[in-house]
Amino acid sequence: MRLTDQQRGFDVDVVSIGSAVVVVATGEVDIATAPQLHEALEHARAQYAGDLVIDLSRVEFFDSTGVNVLLTAAKTSDTPLRLVPSYPVRRPLEATGLTTVFELYDSLDDAIAAGQG
Repeated sequence: MRLTDQQRGFDVDVVSIGSAVVVVATGEVDIATAPQLHEALEHARAQYAGDLVIDLSRVEFFDSTGVNVLLTAAKTSDTPLRLVPSYPVRRPLEATGLTTVFELYDSLDDAIAAGQG
């Protein structure tokens, strides 16, 4: 599954890597694109049985609507969400104290490996 907002330079893909389902977002997550991220997360949960990893390492801007999408996903998850945040994603999570709600990883490989061990 791939959703794109060419006008805003935003893409989100849902891919399977090993036993993990990975939602990969690129570009800016804001009020206009956050619904697409939400849709991709919902699709990933409904269509795949693997561990969920959210790769936000290529996100250049991340506002409160993106934070709300992640919180909504976390509330419906049985396990902590594994995130690979870029600096623009990590910063609001740190500022709001939400780093304890999610598992943060420096690379996609690390996040996937954490679900296997």
